[in-house]
Amino acid sequence: MDPSLGTYPDNRSIWTVYNGVNPKNDSPVTIFEFNARDPVSVQNNYDGLARNCFKKLKLIKFPGIISIVDFIESDTHVYLVTERVTPLAHYLVENKDKISTDAKLYGIYGIAHALLFINMKAQCLQGHLDVASSVFVNSQGDWKLFGFELLTNLTSDPDQPIYRLSQYIPGSRENLPDEVANGGFDAIRQFAIKYDSYRLGHFIYSVLVKLNFEAPIVVEHSEVLAGSHKIPKPLALHVKRLVSSKANLRITVEKFTQETEDYFSENTLVAFSKVLEEIKFQNETDKLSFFKNDLAHYVDGEFPPGYLDNKLLPEIITQFNNLANTKPTVNSTPEQHQQRQETMSVLLNYILKLSTGLSDDQFAKSTKPIIFHSFTLLDRSIRLILLKHLPSYSQRLSDYEVQSKVFYNLISGFQDTNFMIRETTLTSITAVIDKVSVKQVNQDLLKVLAKLQMDPKPSIRTNTLILIIKISSKIYTNSRNSVIITALSKSLRDTFTPCKVTALNGFEKLIDQFSLDEICGKILGHLAVALMDPRSKKVRVEAKRIFELYLGSVEKHAATLPAVEEDEDAEEKEFFKKNVPQENKIPGDFDEPKDAKVPQNGGGFSLGWNVVNKLVSSNVDGDLNKSFNRSTPDLTRVSTPTTEPQSNQQKKPSHNDVTSQAFAQENSEWNELVDEGGWSDPEESQVSTEQHSSATTRAVPRQAPNSTIKLAARTPVRPSKSSKGLKLGAKAQKKPASILKLNIPVEGDDDDSWGGEW
Repeated sequence: MDPSLGTYPDNRSIWTVYNGVNPKNDSPVTIFEFNARDPVSVQNNYDGLARNCFKKLKLIKFPGIISIVDFIESDTHVYLVTERVTPLAHYLVENKDKISTDAKLYGIYGIAHALLFINMKAQCLQGHLDVASSVFVNSQGDWKLFGFELLTNLTSDPDQPIYRLSQYIPGSRENLPDEVANGGFDAIRQFAIKYDSYRLGHFIYSVLVKLNFEAPIVVEHSEVLAGSHKIPKPLALHVKRLVSSKANLRITVEKFTQETEDYFSENTLVAFSKVLEEIKFQNETDKLSFFKNDLAHYVDGEFPPGYLDNKLLPEIITQFNNLANTKPTVNSTPEQHQQRQETMSVLLNYILKLSTGLSDDQFAKSTKPIIFHSFTLLDRSIRLILLKHLPSYSQRLSDYEVQSKVFYNLISGFQDTNFMIRETTLTSITAVIDKVSVKQVNQDLLKVLAKLQMDPKPSIRTNTLILIIKISSKIYTNSRNSVIITALSKSLRDTFTPCKVTALNGFEKLIDQFSLDEICGKILGHLAVALMDPRSKKVRVEAKRIFELYLGSVEKHAATLPAVEEDEDAEEKEFFKKNVPQENKIPGDFDEPKDAKVPQNGGGFSLGWNVVNKLVSSNVDGDLNKSFNRSTPDLTRVSTPTTEPQSNQQKKPSHNDVTSQAFAQENSEWNELVDEGGWSDPEESQVSTEQHSSATTRAVPRQAPNSTIKLAARTPVRPSKSSKGLKLGAKAQKKPASILKLNIPVEGDDDDSWGGEW
C-alpha cells in the first residue's frame, strides 16, 4: 500500500481508501482500510460494521459486486484489497462532461441487477445503497456495489446487522422511508427487501437529477416525486413506484428490473455489454464473424471512460493474437486464408484506434508487441492500417524501437508495386523521422528516396522532395549540399507544377545553407532554367523571386570586395619574364626607355595577343627566333616517324583534368546514389555523356585520309616531292609508329572541347 498514490477519505464512510499496486503481478488495486483503534471508530462503534462487511464479501460474489483480491484482518485493522476502483461521487464529478445519460443508465442497470441478485438469489438485504460510500466504478467503466456493512441474510443470519447496527452507520437518518423514520428499522420486518427498493429509487434520482455530489446527498421523498419529470419518461413511473410512501404499494427490485428490461435493452451500452458477455461462450467462427461484421455498429457510440479501452480492447487483442498464431494447414483453402487476413486487419484497426486512451504502461504491454509483429506481415491491408494510425502511436515508440523494430520494415513499403503503399509510407514516415538515426538516413533512406524522385506518380515525387527537405539536417555534412542541390534541381525540371513549386520553396528555405561558390556555380543556373518554364506562370514568377533572392546575396557580398583593378597583362608579363632570355632585345613593343613606367590601369606598354602577332609577322633574329620556332611545330609539314620511350610521353595533368577530379571527389557519395539508379544531376549527366561519346570517337582510328597527323617529337623534316602521294591509312607503307599522337580532327570537326567559349 502506498498512500502517496492517492486516498479517498470520506466522513460518510467508515473506510479510508487507498490506491496501491499488487506486488504479485504489479496490477493496480484499491485498499479499503479500517482502523479499530481510531478514536472516531471507537466512539461511533464502527468495528461491528467493518467486520460484517469483511465477512459478507467473502460469501457473496457476483459480476455487479466489487471484486475482492485479498482479505486481511487483525485485532486492530481490517483490510479489503479490491480491483482498482473510484468512488462513484468522485467519478461523476471528475468526468461530468464525459458521462452521458446513457452511461448513467448503464450504471444504474448494473446496480439494479446486483441488488436483484442479493435480494432474490442470496436472500439478503443490502440495507445501505447510496452514492457516497456504497457504489464504486472500476477501470472498465462498470459500476460495482459495495457498502455491505449492514448486509443481512433474512433467513439464517443470527446477528441481523440491519436491526442491530443501522443506528451506527454514517448518515443513518437520511433518505429513510416513512415507516422507518417513524418506527425505526424494526418497521421493515414485514417487507424487508422493499427497503432496498426505496434506497434504489433515491439512488436513481440522485444520479440522474442531483448535480452536486460533493455535498452530502440528502434527498427527501417529496423531492423525488416533484423532480421525477427530470428522469427519462419511460423510467419515471417505475421510480415513483419504488419510492412509494406506502410499503405495500412499493414494488420490489425484481419487479422493477422486469418492467424496465425493454427500456434498458435499447441502451447501446447495455446491449453491447450483453453481447460481450455472451460471445465469451461462442465458438471461434462466431466470435470472428462478430468482430469483423458487427462490432462497427457499437464502437461509434458514447462510452464512459475506460469502457472501450479496458473492457473491449483486451477481448479484441485476444482474438487478434489467436489469429496471428494460427498456422495454415494442408486443409486450409485460399478463401479461408483471405478471410483470416481481412479479419486481422479489421481487428488491428480497432486495436490501434482504442489504444489511444491507454496509459503508457498499458500500451507498452498490450499494443506494442502487436504493432511490431504486424510490421513483419506481408499483407497490404494490415500495412495500410499500420501506416494510417502511425501518427497517433508514434509518440509512444522510443528511438530504439523505431530504429530496430520499425524502420527497416517501414521503408520496404517504398519498393511496393502498389502506389497506395508507396505514397502512404511516404506521408506516414514523417511521424517517426525524428527518431531515425543519421546513419539510417544516409545509408538507407536516401537511396530509396533517390529512386522515388523518378516515380511515375507525380504526388509521390512531390512528397519525396518534401521529405528530403525535412531530413536535410540529418544528411552528412560533406555531401549535404550536393545531395540537396541535385534533388531540388531535378525537381525543377519535373513536369508536375507542384513539384517545381516545392523545389523553389526548398531553395528559399535552405538559402542560408549554401555557399556563394555553390550559389554562383550551380544554383543560379538551375533557377535560370525555371525562369523560362513553358508550363506555368506561377513557376516563372516564383523562380524570379527566388533567383533575385540568391542574386541579392551574391551582390551583397560583391559590394564588400575592394574596388581595385589589377594589371590586365600581369600574367602575360610574368610569362615572358620566365620564358624569354633577358639579353634578347625585341624591337617594337618591347623597346622602352629605362625610365619608362608601366601605367597601373593597363594602358601603354601591353603584352597581349598583338605581341604574339608581331612576333610571328616580324623578322626576329637570334636565340629568341630559334626558341620560338622550336616551340611551335609546323602543322603543315609531314612528320618523320620517330620512336621514344613511353616514359617520355606521359603528360602532366592539365588544369581541366584536375578540376574534373576535384568535382568527382566532391560528389563521390552522391555518385554512389546515382550508380544505384538514384538521382543524377541533369547537366552533369549530359556533359558526361558528351565527353564519353567524344572520347569513344577519338579512340577509334579513322579510315579517311588526313584523319590524324603524326608529328616528330624533336626534329622537323621538310616534305620531299615524293611525299605528295603519300596516303595515311590502311594502304600506307608500314613505318615505325610515332609515340606522340595528336588526335586533331581535320575535316568537319570544329569542337575544341571548350564548348565554343573561346
